[in-house]
Amino acid sequence: SYSTAQAEEQVILGYLSAGDTVVVPDYEGVRLDWAAGQESGYGTLDGIRAAESLLSLPQASTPVGMVGYSGGSIATDFAAELAPTYAPSLNLVGTAEGGVPVDFFHNLAYINGSPNWSGVIPAVLVSLSRAFGVSFQQYLSPYGQQLTNKVQDQCINDFAGSYPGLTYQKLLGPQYQDIYKIPPVVRIGNQLIMGRTGTPKGPMFMGVGNAD
Repeated sequence: SYSTAQAEEQVILGYLSAGDTVVVPDYEGVRLDWAAGQESGYGTLDGIRAAESLLSLPQASTPVGMVGYSGGSIATDFAAELAPTYAPSLNLVGTAEGGVPVDFFHNLAYINGSPNWSGVIPAVLVSLSRAFGVSFQQYLSPYGQQLTNKVQDQCINDFAGSYPGLTYQKLLGPQYQDIYKIPPVVRIGNQLIMGRTGTPKGPMFMGVGNAD
């Protein structure tokens, strides 16, 4: 049956047939800290350097290109932002990213209550709670606690589209209906706005569109 992994495999095979070495780093880690930008960037760069070390490839002269889409664009973008200071020895020759969630608050405005993407809202709360060591439990409604517990060990294909019309207001307690007034949410959201962590060097292609 169709799966995201099968589709991505075809992209990888294209690079391999061109003679490239492909590294697919586990940038989310064992806790599924997806959407945690800086952590994903560090994980991506660590994965590339580990592969070069394993293959005994010189970092300074081995050209590296990064590509990622949607959640992968988070890892790609933050890796590009962090590379000049965290991995300056990498010969990063180009970065390409698509479906780029630059500002989660901007994304929230149009996925809230949507038929497909609203299901990612509780999962984002779970992953960012783990990544930043902040508990959001006190802000959640009973339904919000139930849903975050359910999705905490799931991948995106398990919950995207599973909760059509879900709003963040349903996940929050009555006194926390304005998510933009919850201090840790605002702090973390602002920290994850792309472009604030560092300045990428080298060519960068950003592909965005409006599916609606």
